[in-house]
Amino acid sequence: MALGMMTTKYKVLRHISIISLIFLFCSIYPLFGETGKWVIAAQKFQYTRGQSEGAVQSGVSEMLPSAILENLNRSLQRNVMPDEQLERNLYKLRTERQSLYLQLSSEYKKRDALVLEHYSDSKLKSAIKTEEKKIKEIQDKIDANLNELKEQTEEATLKMNLISNQTVKNDDEELSEFEKFRQLFKNIFVKDKSLYTPETIAFYRNDSASLFKPSENAVKAGITSGTFEKEVVSAGINSLIVGSITGYGDYISVSAELFLYPGAKSAGIVTEIGSTNDMELISSSIAMQLLPLITNAMPVELIIEIFPATAAANSEIYIDDVLQSNDTNNLILDSGVHNIQFISKNYRTAGTSYYFEGNKRYSIQVNFEELKIGNIQIGLKKNIPGEIYANGVKAIPVTDTKSQISIDGNAILGEFIAENGETSFYYIPKKNVLDGNFVKINPKPMDRMSYIDTRRKWMYGAYSVFMLSLIPAFYTDGQFKNKYQLYNKGQIDYSEAHAYQTAMNITRGIAIGCGVFWGYELVRYLIAANSVLPQKAKRGPATEFVIPDNSSQTDTTEENKIDDGEQQ
Repeated sequence: MALGMMTTKYKVLRHISIISLIFLFCSIYPLFGETGKWVIAAQKFQYTRGQSEGAVQSGVSEMLPSAILENLNRSLQRNVMPDEQLERNLYKLRTERQSLYLQLSSEYKKRDALVLEHYSDSKLKSAIKTEEKKIKEIQDKIDANLNELKEQTEEATLKMNLISNQTVKNDDEELSEFEKFRQLFKNIFVKDKSLYTPETIAFYRNDSASLFKPSENAVKAGITSGTFEKEVVSAGINSLIVGSITGYGDYISVSAELFLYPGAKSAGIVTEIGSTNDMELISSSIAMQLLPLITNAMPVELIIEIFPATAAANSEIYIDDVLQSNDTNNLILDSGVHNIQFISKNYRTAGTSYYFEGNKRYSIQVNFEELKIGNIQIGLKKNIPGEIYANGVKAIPVTDTKSQISIDGNAILGEFIAENGETSFYYIPKKNVLDGNFVKINPKPMDRMSYIDTRRKWMYGAYSVFMLSLIPAFYTDGQFKNKYQLYNKGQIDYSEAHAYQTAMNITRGIAIGCGVFWGYELVRYLIAANSVLPQKAKRGPATEFVIPDNSSQTDTTEENKIDDGEQQ
């Protein structure tokens, strides 16, 4: 057999090697092909105590994991630590070594089989040398793989030690020269400045309702087995929620455990007990308990300074609508988006929502603005029976056309409600909200929805008439042009052509009139649509501010006291 020719047996070996390479590549591609995403999935929960699964139990075991994922349906990020990234790299390197080992085994078999061929000594030595060169290349790749494995393990250990020792500082933190030198010495062997990587959390198949369904062999092997891990990784899943349900009557106990892949490590387990009539409460509670495990949130430190001192003495701090009972202004939170509110009596509430990145210190300065407390009066341009409301609070009548409300310096969105229930909105800008100020409004209470609906019907009706009027206009225009050409050729008389000219002019006039009517109704409709916007109150002279007379109220109070005394 000539050198370079290959028997059927070796062709089969080559095909097997190629198929193995393709299979191994496909198994690692979902894990490393899509960067920046951390995919979470769940599988159907299982009932314990040997309970048989009927239609209801089966529905609950599938509904619960989907509901838990749905409660996580928000913009979340996962802080991927060096040890978790190491597991991915180890899986990749391990898969690469398996592929290289298959290639090495194939090349060894090829080399050993060369002695069975009818080669001359020189050709045999040349063929063996070629195969040994290939073997040496594969061995070098395996050694490089093992060296990379050692380097990445050492680097991950160093990074985890740095994180655990809290040696990561803020970029903008002021350090002394000695501290800077010591910090540089500590991090001199760290290649990447960022010790952990934030990744966007995504659902399996981009759908919280899609559950992961392993094969029967994987289920029998177990969640931590290599068979199960291979199916999870092949599906591009980084974490899997598994769970068990135990039922007693109308109450169930649900345990959910989060596994990280590759590695099949348990990140934690949570348990919730509740009634089967309130499954939403159970799923939302489990989701909230799993949230820190999923995001792997690192703490952040908040240093809060409040000015002025009078506001700081009576201030309250709310984070995510929870009052903080910490006596100091130094708070520790999980990383992520938080809504912070600062409240102090007689001062304007301040707050913000911000994404706090983990393992950092944030300084927050709050400058409270003092509220402008006082009274403002609102007058009606016309005496219309009704009541005035400001920011949902009923104003106190002063005269037939004036009412008074308390102010706190904020803009006012008010409403005038007539006796028949029809309303009219008004708006007082912040610059006019001053103690002792007087503003005027001209309310036009009406049923605006009905008014807008009427104007819309008229507008559409006018548009329909306009479209219909175009049909005879276009028809008579075309007929006139045709008759005009025939008249010039002497084929028809003048009266026939003149009749179509007259019809064309009439239909054109009607179409133009219908178009103008449609435009008019369109403007009226737009005006009606804008009528829902509140009218801006106009500032009036301060001399019209009337000091209320409380004598009548006092007399009424005394009469009520006398009546109460007589009844007793």
